[in-house]
Amino acid sequence: MLIFALAACQPAESQVAELPTLAVLASFTPSATFTATDTPTATDTPTATETATSTATGTPTATGTPSATPPPTASFTPSASPTPPATDTPTPEPTSSVPRVFSFTTSATSVAGNASVTLRWATASDVTRIDEQNSSGTVLRTFSVTAVGELPVVVPGSAGRVIIYQVTAQRGGLSESRSLTITVACPVSYFFGDEFAQPYTNECPSGAAVSAQGAFQTFERGFAIYTNANGMNKLFGLETNSARYVGYLSQWNSAATLVPDIPPSGLLQPQGVFQWLYYVTGAPSGSWNTGIGWATTNLDATNRTLQYESTANPANTTPPFYIDGPGGAVFRFSGGDSGTWVRVR
Repeated sequence: MLIFALAACQPAESQVAELPTLAVLASFTPSATFTATDTPTATDTPTATETATSTATGTPTATGTPSATPPPTASFTPSASPTPPATDTPTPEPTSSVPRVFSFTTSATSVAGNASVTLRWATASDVTRIDEQNSSGTVLRTFSVTAVGELPVVVPGSAGRVIIYQVTAQRGGLSESRSLTITVACPVSYFFGDEFAQPYTNECPSGAAVSAQGAFQTFERGFAIYTNANGMNKLFGLETNSARYVGYLSQWNSAATLVPDIPPSGLLQPQGVFQWLYYVTGAPSGSWNTGIGWATTNLDATNRTLQYESTANPANTTPPFYIDGPGGAVFRFSGGDSGTWVRVR
C-alpha cells in the first residue's frame, strides 16, 4: 500500500515536471511586454502637446482680455462731454420772447490809433447793432450785424483816448445792451506827461507842443500868462477863487506910460505886458485888483509852451489847451478866450 502510494506520488511529480514547459509559455509573456513596448506609441504623449496647443489657444482667450479693453467705455465719457449742453444754453434764445446779450468781447483792449480789432458777440435778438462811441457817448458809427458773429473794425485815432463799442439786441419792442472800452494810445504825447492829462481828459493832443516867447507873473489870488506860440499873442488872467480866466489879444505898447497904483509893502505891481492887462482890461469878477490882487513875484520872461487837445468843446470855438509856467507848472484852459482853468501839474 505504501509502495503504491509512493508510486502514485512519482507519476504526479513527472507531470509536474512538464509544467516548466508551460513556464516557457510564461517566458512568452515577457515578449508580450515587447508588445507592451508598443507603449512607445504612448509617446503619442505628443497628444499631450495638443494640450499645449490648447493652452496656446488659451492665450487667444487672453487676447480676449483685450476685448476687456472696454476703455471704449472710456469713449463713453465723450458722451459725458455734455459740454455741448453748455452750447445748448443758446437754445433758449430762439424761444426767448426777450432779447439777450450772452457775450461781447474784443481781440484787444488797448491799441494805437487807427489799428484794427475784432469784435465778437452772441445774442438772442431779431435786430442787432453795434455803436461806436467816443468818451462822451457821441455815436461815431453804427454797424447792423447778425445775432451772432464777429466784426473787424478800425479804431479811430482822432476821436480821443477812449473808444466805446456797444452791442444792442432788440426783440419784441425790448432791447438789451452791453459795452466794452478800448484805450487808444495817442500818436503824440502831452509835453508835461500823459499821466497828468488823463485825470482831466480822454482826448489826445491835436499835435506837438509849441514853445515861443512868453511871460508869467504870480499874483495874490491868481496868475497872468502871455504867450506868442503859434502867433497867438494872447494875455490870460486867471482868478484862483472863481477858477475862471479871460484872454485878450495883446495891445500892450511898451512906450505907453501908465500910472499904476502903489501896492502895499511886500507886494509888487504888474510888470511889462501885464500892466496893460491889469489897468486896461477887465477880470472875470470885475477889476483885476479885486480879482487877483497884487503881484507876489517879478515877471518871468522865459518862453511858454502851448499844446491843444484834439476835440473842441461844443461850448467853445477852440479845444481845451495847456500852457506851462515856471518850475514845471501846467495850466489847463477849457478853451476859447474865456472859461474855466485848472492847474494839472
